[in-house]
Amino acid sequence: MMQVVETFGLELVAWMGGVAAGYLAWASAPFWWPAMRAFGGRRRLPRPLLFSTCAGCMAYAAYLALLVALRLLILTAPPVSAAVDQLASHPGMAATLLAAVVYGLPLLVFTGWAARFLGARWARLLPPPLGAQPTP
Repeated sequence: MMQVVETFGLELVAWMGGVAAGYLAWASAPFWWPAMRAFGGRRRLPRPLLFSTCAGCMAYAAYLALLVALRLLILTAPPVSAAVDQLASHPGMAATLLAAVVYGLPLLVFTGWAARFLGARWARLLPPPLGAQPTP
């Protein structure tokens, strides 16, 4: 470990650790955010692990659909493609931050949407427990 610190310096190693922790929090948000909704709050949702998995998969599916739509837009619209090529030809902090916002923020938005959308309907989506009596 000391060789890494000696090679890159303490400041760069701290930055790499912070970026890695931020990426881990961002990439796993579609699963821990719904888990907080399922396990915490005023009422606990039934079958919280299934809820977290479904909401996470729903968020990632919506995110993938957005990425495919963006790629198709870039391929079919020449002005957008030219703007992306011009931005890519000038690598720098602004281009990196723009890409992080364009690609990173929608995942968090879709995660919040999936947790809210499924959370409000979750109890009605599940079948009743095996021993439950129907209400008249």
